[in-house]
Amino acid sequence: MRGAVIHAPGDVRFETLDDPKISRPTDAALARRLYDIHVERYGFRHYSEPLPD
Repeated sequence: MRGAVIHAPGDVRFETLDDPKISRPTDAALARRLYDIHVERYGFRHYSEPLPD
């Protein structure tokens, strides 16, 4: 997967990273809860979608 990596202030590079892995069962539960909180507050939006006028 590609991701933005911050090396220093103002130095952001896009690099190929390993796919994230779930190492403990609580990791998936936490990720799901954070997603749910985001949807509750802001509604679902793909970040690649343009913002409305």
